[in-house]
Amino acid sequence: MTDFEDQLRRALERRDPSPDFAARVMSRVAPHPKPRPQSTAWFDWRAWAAAAVAASLLAAATGLDINRRDRIARQEGEEARAQLIQALSITSNELNKIQKKVQGALR
Repeated sequence: MTDFEDQLRRALERRDPSPDFAARVMSRVAPHPKPRPQSTAWFDWRAWAAAAVAASLLAAATGLDINRRDRIARQEGEEARAQLIQALSITSNELNKIQKKVQGALR
């Protein structure tokens, strides 16, 4: 057998617990008295406070999302407006050139 196996066998041998083992275990698992709630009525302020915080966070997140969507829509609208103005300017210039050619040909 190897030295490792001997060490493992010694580590896994059955040993009797110390005399105060049961007392130590029982002192750790002894139930600690829990404080009684102030009221057992339907009103539990912690649950209501948690619900209020959750509702506030949801409202804030929704508001931020709506604000973001409005900002994106406004930006897209401004870009479309700029493109339309540019297209109208190009069209106007081209129509002016054609009008001058037509007036020059008619004279």
